[in-house]
Amino acid sequence: MLKKLEKTLFFIFLILIPFQLRIFVRSNPVVVGEWNSFFIYLGDIVFFIVFLLFLNRIKKTRIFPNLKFWLLLIFILIAFISIFISSATKISIFRWLKLIEVIILYIYINYNFQFSIFNFQTKKNILSVLFYSGVAQSILAIAQFVKNSSIGIKFIEAGVFDPNSPGVANFILNGERILRSYGSFSHPNVLAGFLLLTIFCGYKILLIANFKHQNTNYKQIQNPKFKIQNLVIISCVLIIIMGLFLTFSRTAIAVFIFGNLMMFLIDFFKLRRLEHTEQRLKDGKTLTKLFVLVVVSCILVVILLFPYLKARFFTISMEEQAVDLRFFYNRMAIQMIKEKPILGIGIGNFAHYSENYPIYAKAALKIIEGNTSQIPGWIYQPVHNIYLLIASEMGVLGLLVFLGIVGMILLDWFKNCFLSACSASKLSCVAGGVLVGCFLVIALTDHYFWTLQSGTIMFWLALALIKSE
Repeated sequence: MLKKLEKTLFFIFLILIPFQLRIFVRSNPVVVGEWNSFFIYLGDIVFFIVFLLFLNRIKKTRIFPNLKFWLLLIFILIAFISIFISSATKISIFRWLKLIEVIILYIYINYNFQFSIFNFQTKKNILSVLFYSGVAQSILAIAQFVKNSSIGIKFIEAGVFDPNSPGVANFILNGERILRSYGSFSHPNVLAGFLLLTIFCGYKILLIANFKHQNTNYKQIQNPKFKIQNLVIISCVLIIIMGLFLTFSRTAIAVFIFGNLMMFLIDFFKLRRLEHTEQRLKDGKTLTKLFVLVVVSCILVVILLFPYLKARFFTISMEEQAVDLRFFYNRMAIQMIKEKPILGIGIGNFAHYSENYPIYAKAALKIIEGNTSQIPGWIYQPVHNIYLLIASEMGVLGLLVFLGIVGMILLDWFKNCFLSACSASKLSCVAGGVLVGCFLVIALTDHYFWTLQSGTIMFWLALALIKSE
């Protein structure tokens, strides 16, 4: 009974990832942004109950930690030590607790798959929950695009978004401001990251459903019900791709296109290693159909949105404020790393530290439009690069440990997908590794995988899922 309750609550936690259902405990009035506020999400409460049930279930189980487990503990320890050198101790403590939460999420998923508590069907259910959440977010994104504003659904949307309001993500087409779709997230870029996650979940569902697995009768593919299910998933993939493009997130869309190209090249290469059998022919057809689906979907979306995409993508300039600010934040982060290379300025402390950082203020005034001696609060943001952000907040040592953790997980994935005996059942695992690769590239130009609740959950969830392959 308790085990069933735990699993149900875990699925509810996954459903809650996109929603900003939270209570602010304390907000910093000077620096705008949730990276300087204290809050409790509904998902935090749900996952805390899941964790208590998990501890009760494994209390008599002997666990033998591996190297990755010890690296995770070292990472947490380095973050804890950084609290004592932080200029905003309370913020650092809060961010340290949030870091522990997502690492526990990673350990929780990894443990349950390792000891077969989560079986194959459970993994398929996890992928399905995320996938259909992506469909719902994409439908909301389409509605916001059509209305060119938020549609006013309380407790679903993160706020009221009008393209003409200050601070709202938009771009200009023929003199008119066009809203970039938010879904229920706090920024279009975060929605784009989530939709990337759900698209690759959809790929895995399709590949898993169509590839012949052990003890599976391949005749089910001829079943009309099975064909209808495939058609529904294919339609949903098209909807999510449309939602992704409506975020107009340049990095996410570029990474999506390049990531898909890499995934299909790798999958077709792996398929060629199989012997010439009827199974290889059928699997090849499945991959070809999926490839055609993605290509046709992208072409249709580009045709429909071409004027908007042209205005957003073909007008990139180094003088554009979004680009200029990213270089600005990078320079400030590098300067902070040079000054405090060992333990950094304190976890979660980048924006707060910037308030009293003279070099930051002096440089900021040079890039603000208009003549002003007043620095607006919104400019105090984390550097849009999580590698520089981790290094500046937790020192170079913290960054090296983080890269070590991610590197070891990817190495295990590589061994499983490429160095072990090739089989059709392992072709679907490529999608997970490519997804993590996409996230790591996006992390070069954005910070939400480190600073925002939904972003950190997405990142560690993706790592946990490829570890479970």
